[in-house]
Amino acid sequence: MFVLAEFKDTIRVKPHAFSKPKVEAIEYEINAKYANKAFHDIGFCICVHDLVEIGDGIVQHSEGSVFYKVKFRMIVFRPFPGEIIVGKIKASAPDGIWVSVGFFDDIFIAKELLPSPREFEESEQVWVWKYQGADLFLDVGERVRLQVQRLEFKEVRPDAAPGPDGGETLVEAPAEVPFKIFGDMKSPGTGPLAWWAQSE
Repeated sequence: MFVLAEFKDTIRVKPHAFSKPKVEAIEYEINAKYANKAFHDIGFCICVHDLVEIGDGIVQHSEGSVFYKVKFRMIVFRPFPGEIIVGKIKASAPDGIWVSVGFFDDIFIAKELLPSPREFEESEQVWVWKYQGADLFLDVGERVRLQVQRLEFKEVRPDAAPGPDGGETLVEAPAEVPFKIFGDMKSPGTGPLAWWAQSE
């Protein structure tokens, strides 16, 4: 589920951080730049694991900041296809459900990969598994076990929109996410944890 990924970057430490130990100041700036962000073909960065190499600091005389060339490793969330993970249902829609693991929300399970026979209750906006005459609801907030099917990375770039001066300004494209996980809840042992607890 978690892997280490190595990066190289030039990290800027501003003068107000000079009172901190150098390593602490550099790690803070790396986390500010990389943590809680998805990177193409890498995954979702959690935090710095360690600093592998720190180059000599170069002072920017115009502002007083110090720039370091740093090689470092980040803890990255990147589950592999076939892995079983546990999360909570965040939202339901006619095309499937979204699951969150707390720090990452972009896990999608298409309706075809939910337990069957199934039905989407429009009034409640919830999926229901029709199991042996009983209605088992996939409620928002329910803890579920799912199997990872595949990972999807996309290059998400801001869109251009007309600016107030007649030029263009950049706005975010809300429909796309850079990293998405597709899961399956039809496989044996997957689904809401409460269902399996009751059957044991």
